[in-house]
Amino acid sequence: MKKLTRNSRLLLTLMVLVCAAALLLAVSSKQLPTGLWPRQISPQAPVNLTAIPLGTINKPIQVTRTGSLESAASVPIHAAFSGHPSEVYVTEGQAIKAGQPLLKLQPSPSAVTQQAAVPSQQLQTNYDNALKEYDRYQKLYEIGAIPRRQMESITAKLQEAKERLAAAGTQSAGGSITGPTTITAPIDGIVTGLAAVPAKEVQAGQLLLALGSGQEVGAVVQLEQKDLYLVQLGTPVIVEAAQQTIVGQVASIYPQVEAKQNPVFLAHIKLASKPAESLKAGMPATIHINTGETAVVPAVPTASILQDSQGQTYVYLAVNGKAVLQQISVGKTMDDFTEITSGLPAESLVITSSLDSLRDGDTITVIQHQ
Repeated sequence: MKKLTRNSRLLLTLMVLVCAAALLLAVSSKQLPTGLWPRQISPQAPVNLTAIPLGTINKPIQVTRTGSLESAASVPIHAAFSGHPSEVYVTEGQAIKAGQPLLKLQPSPSAVTQQAAVPSQQLQTNYDNALKEYDRYQKLYEIGAIPRRQMESITAKLQEAKERLAAAGTQSAGGSITGPTTITAPIDGIVTGLAAVPAKEVQAGQLLLALGSGQEVGAVVQLEQKDLYLVQLGTPVIVEAAQQTIVGQVASIYPQVEAKQNPVFLAHIKLASKPAESLKAGMPATIHINTGETAVVPAVPTASILQDSQGQTYVYLAVNGKAVLQQISVGKTMDDFTEITSGLPAESLVITSSLDSLRDGDTITVIQHQ
């Protein structure tokens, strides 16, 4: 009996020691709430750390839309009469400006004496295109989407095309072509399909060259009216399609107004370089338009952001002497700061040190505001 009692006491003592060790281990690993720990044990000393108020960054405003690739537009240049180029001023792939001389066309003897029945088809096409462009920009101007100076420039182009067409009609009525004619570029563009060769005979209506972007494809994207305050002609663009990235710029914006619908606009993108052959018209594309404007957005130091195994992001906030783990949503990172898109009040104080050892609910002392 005494031996059994002695064994029972040893077993009881061993159980007490095991329980005490388990309790200490639970407290040290914070698996046991401190409120359940006997009051006689001293509370954990506050953690000294640094924290900063919620900051801001100037975030570039970028308009991102889903668009598509399209066939790049080009303007054909035809011979108005039969003859031969006496001089060609441009080369294949050369970038030229509107009004720049392209070539000088020497009429053939038959063309000099032949009565011109109709004005140049090219001049008629130029006028028709200028009139369409004028009508489109007039709609933009009426809603305040483009400045007056730009509208005046479009009006001047239409007037010039009209005068050239009228002059051609007068020449036709007069009856003959009198001598060499210098053909100038009707638009800015890149010379493509150059077929004009000095001294080589051409027939009336024959294609001499074309002016375009120098690419087989461009891009088009739909914009809302509110976007027009940020997107203008010449605005830089990044086009992503078929795992390729190409830079470009907004070349034109045309209204598309349908009955009983809000007005929308199509922005045509001119690519800065010739895309790969794998890119074809009709492919979907993501269009990033860099507006050049910025917006002030809330941000925290990137180093203060924690991420769990699920990809969720958090920061520690200093709240009434406690460390509070707060889930957040993040946006763009610029230098050492990351944009906060949701989850933090404006008065937040973000902890920036001791993050590896800090636990949610720890007692803290903020010793320095950075």
